Amino acid sequence: MRLMVRMFAVALAVALSAPQARGAGYAIYEQGAAVLGKAGAGTASVNDASAMFFNPAALARLSGTRLMLGGNILSPVTSFAGQAPFPGYGVTEEMTRQHFFPPTVYLTHRYSSQWAVGVGLNSPFGLGVEWKNPDTFTGNFLTTKVDLRTYNAMLEAAYVVNDQWSVALGGDAAFTSATLDRRIYAPVPGGGGAQADVAKAALKSDATPGYGWNAAVLFTPPGKLRVGARYQSKVVVHGDGHVTITQIPTGNAPFDAGVAASLPPSQGASTVLRLPATWSAGAAWNPRPEWTVEADYNFVEWSVFSDLPVSFKATPSASETISEDYNDSWQIRLGAEHRLKPFTYRFGWYFDKAAAPTRSVSPLLPDADRNGPSVGFGVPLGGGKWQLDAYELPLFVKQRSTSGVNRDGFDGTYKSFVNLAGLSLEYHW
Repeated sequence: MRLMVRMFAVALAVALSAPQARGAGYAIYEQGAAVLGKAGAGTASVNDASAMFFNPAALARLSGTRLMLGGNILSPVTSFAGQAPFPGYGVTEEMTRQHFFPPTVYLTHRYSSQWAVGVGLNSPFGLGVEWKNPDTFTGNFLTTKVDLRTYNAMLEAAYVVNDQWSVALGGDAAFTSATLDRRIYAPVPGGGGAQADVAKAALKSDATPGYGWNAAVLFTPPGKLRVGARYQSKVVVHGDGHVTITQIPTGNAPFDAGVAASLPPSQGASTVLRLPATWSAGAAWNPRPEWTVEADYNFVEWSVFSDLPVSFKATPSASETISEDYNDSWQIRLGAEHRLKPFTYRFGWYFDKAAAPTRSVSPLLPDADRNGPSVGFGVPLGGGKWQLDAYELPLFVKQRSTSGVNRDGFDGTYKSFVNLAGLSLEYHW
């Protein structure tokens, strides 16, 4: 029961932390193809409707009305090699190949020389995990499949203070749901410590909303330099879900009867989650009128995620507080853009520091440092009313070993790679 409570809590943590997390974990930073062509370096130089995400203060510098539709394809690959004591050397596992398609929709309008507003919908989180051969997967007592979906609605207002300064203030309402499948084991009487796969546990969380606010600033002095910054607030989320327990008969009638008596009932559960604040800052330089070079730094206060209180409704005696002890994480994003008359090309590189401590790395959350180069391409269409942008970003995830300290006793080395690509189409009138 204790392990089931812990895995339920971690699943809710992943699902509900997604909307505001901008570093590490499974946060999706891919919210605009033009900026992603520069590896996500756009806090100071974003000049399309994806400013809704990267720096809302830039909305006040956009002309007219803009509608942007975008989509991404995220293709992760992960493998696991076991270590002693469990599951042991020689054990190898793989995730099922999956593809995910988080969308973006942004609509912005500049009302006057000073005011602009924007609304948007995106999916800042929503990856999934599915391990091959769930019946034999050695980590199936932790998870066999996870599916996390987040839809985030945004409302932003921007104001031009003067020729050099613009500011913005906005809010987010993110609705996140999650499913988690795993197995429950029980010791076989007289089996010398052998464990039997006796039940399936399936978690489904409600579409729980989390609310936050953000503020942004953009400084555009005369000359070649621009500076931007954004702050995303901490969010406290009260998450609810339901766990369904389905027994797996072993064929041993007395043993199955004992298991049936000991299994917890299907029931509701809840947790309280503190989501981290995020700070973003960037500086863009135009060495020549047709070139822009930018460097961004993002800092995520993941240390606020120190523990998880979990409450079970039917069996409150099983409630507990689980230590997580996440670390603050950070990103560096570097990018450049060269604007030619018929098209624009872009390139960049970024590094993202993992937030999860080694003991918390698991088949559910195989978090690790990551970095990758990017390339991008943009072309105007329809006499300049339309803009089509595309990017490609291979993401190299650092190999990470749990070094015999995994809190759930599942030790080994994880290797991952993610390929990211996307398109954005913006109409301006």
